[in-house]
Amino acid sequence: MTNSPIDQVRLREEVLSDGAGDYTGLYEILWSLNTQYPRLDRDLKVAAARAVVADLLRDGRVSLYRTVWASNRYDPLSQSQAASALEAPAAWADPSDQPYLCYAAV
Repeated sequence: MTNSPIDQVRLREEVLSDGAGDYTGLYEILWSLNTQYPRLDRDLKVAAARAVVADLLRDGRVSLYRTVWASNRYDPLSQSQAASALEAPAAWADPSDQPYLCYAAV
């Protein structure tokens, strides 16, 4: 994503900061990008977010979890499950009553 109009270094720092104190939904990364880059296509935002989170997963800086809205249950995903889950469009959708993905910095 070297040609991305999204600042990858800044995004990486924000993802780590947001995940440091609490579980953070992957959708929240997109919400943040929507405020910073309102005119960019959603697909570009998802691609940037996916690349940053995948990189942080590989580096062992974040872990992914599956949860349900308003629950206190966070089921960890293995590295391979997390890598596959990031590719699914549903991973980046707004939360609903269905399980969704969140992350936490480690």
